[in-house]
This record gives sequence, C-alpha cells and structure tokens, in this order.
Amino acid sequence: FLGHVERCRVLLHLIDATGDDPAAAYRTIRNELAEYGHGITEKPEIVALSKVDSITADELAAKIKALKRATKKTPYAISAVAGIEMKTVLRAMLAAIDESRQEEQVSPLEAEEAWRP
Repeated sequence: FLGHVERCRVLLHLIDATGDDPAAAYRTIRNELAEYGHGITEKPEIVALSKVDSITADELAAKIKALKRATKKTPYAISAVAGIEMKTVLRAMLAAIDESRQEEQVSPLEAEEAWRP
C-alpha cells in the first residue's frame, strides 16, 4: 500500500472523528510513514477529521483542538455523508497539488544549465 502512496503528490490524512483519540491515531500513521521512509513524510499533507456528523459539537471541538496540537495544522472537519466541508477540502487538495506541480517544474534555461554531456 505505501508503495502507491509514494506516487502521490499530496497526502489527505483522514482521521475518524468517532475514534477515542484522533491525535494518537494521527501519530500512529505518521510513525508508520516515517518507518517506511522513501520521502513520504516530506510530502505536503492535508489533515481532516472525518465523520464529524456522528459526534456532538463539544466532542468535535475537543477533538479538533487535540488534533491541531498533534499536527501543528488546523484540521478540516468533514463529513462525506452529510456533505460538510467536502468542497472546501477538495479545493485545498487541488491547490496543494497545483502548488506541488509548480514547484516541480523547471524552466527551460535551468534544465539546459543542469544538463552536462
């Protein structure tokens, strides 16, 4: 599975809001990615707490706070079933992919200078 992840430009890390400890779930996966290596942990990452329609507002606030502390990012709060913030997270993914593509592009002049017979 992680071999396929290597080919991705951007990672969308979904954490189940119905789980007991989203921060621990996040750290577990990040540790597995780090152990695998191959630069996966260096890829741009978007973090989303999913299934937010299944928990109370108080639970959601606490889980977002914990996840924000663990990830150093503000996670998206989404629900595919209820359609909550899906367009927002998809737009964020598209923007991250576009940014990754732009960073990867090399101008013709740079390519010419880099090539040596």
